[in-house]
Amino acid sequence: MNNPPVSKEASCKIIRICKSLEKQHKIRILFAVENGSRAWRIESEDSDYDVRLVFVRHLEEYIKINKPTEVLEAWYDDKGKPCSPDQAFIDVVGFDVFKYVKMLAASNPTMIEWVLSDIVYYGTQDKAFKSFALKSFEPKALYYHYKSMCNSNYQKYLKSRNLVTYKKYLYSYRGLVNAKWVLHKKTVPPIIFSEALKGMKKIIPENIIDKITFMIKAKSSGKEKDRIDNIFEMDEYIEAFIKQDQEPDYNPKPNLKILDDELRKIVLKR
Repeated sequence: MNNPPVSKEASCKIIRICKSLEKQHKIRILFAVENGSRAWRIESEDSDYDVRLVFVRHLEEYIKINKPTEVLEAWYDDKGKPCSPDQAFIDVVGFDVFKYVKMLAASNPTMIEWVLSDIVYYGTQDKAFKSFALKSFEPKALYYHYKSMCNSNYQKYLKSRNLVTYKKYLYSYRGLVNAKWVLHKKTVPPIIFSEALKGMKKIIPENIIDKITFMIKAKSSGKEKDRIDNIFEMDEYIEAFIKQDQEPDYNPKPNLKILDDELRKIVLKR
């Protein structure tokens, strides 16, 4: 189940896209990864590809009045051809390395997930960035991000009954499980959701974990959009979690010099 759910054909298309983007935008991609349901191993048969990348420009591009955009977005169909966002099968979002590092320094959980994803399409994840993400993260930033993810999905789709599906339950519970991981394990949660679940067996009730595991299997068989009834005990557990006022009580001191040194190394190519 934990094998990367990416076909060789799709991987080749994404590599070609990365090379094309480098040429088109005159950038160098440091790394391009998968981040989304495929990276978390809760994808369905028809899940799209969420490609996330970090790039650097030539030094001269940073020394000018009108600096180029820090965000790159592109969309491609299942054949790897450019298309509109609503028709995209391969969704690409890229950040300039300066933007990426600034957000990583603030322990943005999404930036941490990018550098820890085990599905790498192109380039190589920076070792200094990865080390910083694992050792110098801000616990409260991660905890409240994941708690908010749980709450927003629950309130918007499950409690409101606007869209009660396996997918929405999984997205809400991924936030809950990861938040509890940060609180109790005091480390960055595993990217692969099933691994985080295993680590929470003594923290989260067995019946809740069993239901989440069932939902992962149901979603993978193509039932992610099937409407289901609310599951009382799962809703009740989320409600109790949202109301709790616990938060991480440990506070590692980040060494930003590590990121500054690595940033100079990358931009100046030293």
